[in-house]
Amino acid sequence: MRAFPLFGLPLLLGGALMTACGGTDPGFLGPEALRQATVTLVPGHCAGVIVEDGRHLLTAAHCVDPQAQRIEAELPGGARVSGQALRIDPGQDLALFQLDAVAPVTPLPLSPELPTPGEPLLFAGRPDRPGELQQVWLERLGRCPSLPDVPQALFTTLRGEKGDSGAPVVDAQMQVVGLVHGGAACSIAAPTASFAPVVRQSVEDELLAAQ
Repeated sequence: MRAFPLFGLPLLLGGALMTACGGTDPGFLGPEALRQATVTLVPGHCAGVIVEDGRHLLTAAHCVDPQAQRIEAELPGGARVSGQALRIDPGQDLALFQLDAVAPVTPLPLSPELPTPGEPLLFAGRPDRPGELQQVWLERLGRCPSLPDVPQALFTTLRGEKGDSGAPVVDAQMQVVGLVHGGAACSIAAPTASFAPVVRQSVEDELLAAQ
């Protein structure tokens, strides 16, 4: 279901390639980074994403037991990572885990802000199933009955499949802005901006503990 041509991909990525001064951004992450950072939960019923320092994994809360203490996930190359729960928030449908070791992939940054309606976004879906990248559009921000603690859920044009829950949706800078939640064709995403400071505080705590 994800095999849609990406006619607009150059448009989406073009802005990320340039800095404000018109030069190339050496820190630019391409679409392959999205594929590599997206993981499949074990057992393979949902997806997730490796973020920030490579030791944090975000997925949809409805993909894990609310009392879960541990998680295991498979990377695109077949290697597995595992970690412990830091925060599971069913109301926002977000779950954060700290991995036992740094994942051998380039992690994606978390955007601290919500995307803007009309903004182009990118979606890859679960890495254990073939499919093309989708350029999708954020149609609106609004309430979703199954996200009671989220006043501005992301209503997009993405067409996912069963099992894509927890897969990341990213902006032109490859920043994670949401995780697939559900809805018709899995087109609704739970925004992740509220978890950005949580993850960054955890990263800072790790650095302090290592000193």
